[in-house]
Amino acid sequence: MKLIRIGTLFTIGIVISLSALQLYQSTPAKASIQLQPCEVADVKAKAQCGSLEVFENRATRIGRKIRINVLVVPATGPNRLPDPLFYFAGGPGSSAVEDAQGLVNGLAKINEKRDLVFVDQRGTGGSNPLNCNLFDPKHPQSYFGYFFPLDDVKQCREELAPKADLTLYTTSIAMDDIDDVRDALGYERINTLGISYGTRAALVYLRQHEKHVRTTILHGACPTNDFLPRDYAVRNERALQGVIAECAADEACHKTFPKLREDTQAALARLLQGPVNVELPSTDSTGASNYDVVVKIQLSRDLAAEAIRYMLYNPMAAARVPFVLNQAAKGNFGPIAQAALNYRQQIVATGSNGMYLSVTCAEDLPWIKEGEGERLSQKTFLGDYRLRQQREACALWARGELPADYAKPVLSKVPVLLLTGEWDPVTPPSNGETVAKYLTSSLHVVIPHGGHSFFGLDGLNCVENLIDDFVSRGTTKNLNTGCVSSIKRKGFV
Repeated sequence: MKLIRIGTLFTIGIVISLSALQLYQSTPAKASIQLQPCEVADVKAKAQCGSLEVFENRATRIGRKIRINVLVVPATGPNRLPDPLFYFAGGPGSSAVEDAQGLVNGLAKINEKRDLVFVDQRGTGGSNPLNCNLFDPKHPQSYFGYFFPLDDVKQCREELAPKADLTLYTTSIAMDDIDDVRDALGYERINTLGISYGTRAALVYLRQHEKHVRTTILHGACPTNDFLPRDYAVRNERALQGVIAECAADEACHKTFPKLREDTQAALARLLQGPVNVELPSTDSTGASNYDVVVKIQLSRDLAAEAIRYMLYNPMAAARVPFVLNQAAKGNFGPIAQAALNYRQQIVATGSNGMYLSVTCAEDLPWIKEGEGERLSQKTFLGDYRLRQQREACALWARGELPADYAKPVLSKVPVLLLTGEWDPVTPPSNGETVAKYLTSSLHVVIPHGGHSFFGLDGLNCVENLIDDFVSRGTTKNLNTGCVSSIKRKGFV
């Protein structure tokens, strides 16, 4: 994607008298964003890029300024409406602007009448990114260690110190940046779409700037009082057992894997004995496999369990879980090791990991009671490794301050559509139910067979139409959700 960053312009009226000049000098001019044409890969719609300069320290309004990266896809039809759709990316650490490539076409119907706006939250993408190099691509075994290698965390903090105050990249501060962008673009009210962590961002924006929100869509609700990764193990176990039960109810899957629960226990029992040696094909810089060159690695229980967790994130990958567990039970840990490597390379090693730490080390880890997450993780496939390792990483990271009411539920009358996958391993339906209690004009829809995403299910045009209808009408009343029951899993591998 070709992005053009433009400096802030200030609109200044004509000074017609000394008193008017004095008034101007005492009143800050409203900022605007100068947009220029740019390109988004695989997107036919015309796009415009720009940036807005803000103070890193919004409270003092002195010192370093950072640029907030913005992408706007103008409405494609003749009847443009004044309320755009703003997208909030997941992670935390993902770039909203980079996500646009995979989202614009799917939002084409909304885009006919409304602009689509993608803003890189401070610390991500083109907005003073807090990037960390946590793994060494030349040494595959480096991907099979700590989720946050502690030496690399220390080094990253030192490298970022000259360009960022790591305590100033929390969600509350970032949402005021977003509202500055809204104002600078000239929008009075907006519709918001949050995915994963982006739902937390959207909820915080709703609390801080409710009068500017027309509607909100939350896909995989992660409220401010859902302290991650405290419940990862129990939620992953719920999702894993749900997929195993669906395999047992599927004639072909059950016939192929008649003892899947036993296979799962056998695989876990072997991993609990210690790491297993696995040979994998080497990969080049593009990720392509070279089967002529073998790489020897050690696979731990932690990494194997992490691979299963990420496979459960979407139904297409979850369809391979029975096969992978069956192979592991037979002593073939190659498939699960390959999945672990792929997810470390494609998810964990990407995005702005420094921003992830700045958010979670302030908003999540400090509020998890000692021993609470470890107790919940007992007798689960995932275990407590993620909580332990993230605690260690946060002990080395700077911790920002939060508003006193940060963890309280968000209360609002704004229409909110919540979408949750039935077997979501990280933000399960109970999250959506809890959030909806405080949103008086909300509707919570659980998508059958869905994970953290719905990719790979049949009948997803139902969800697309539901979103389009909701944004178009601006209300959850009388939304037709009947087609949801027709959404099906495509089967298992």
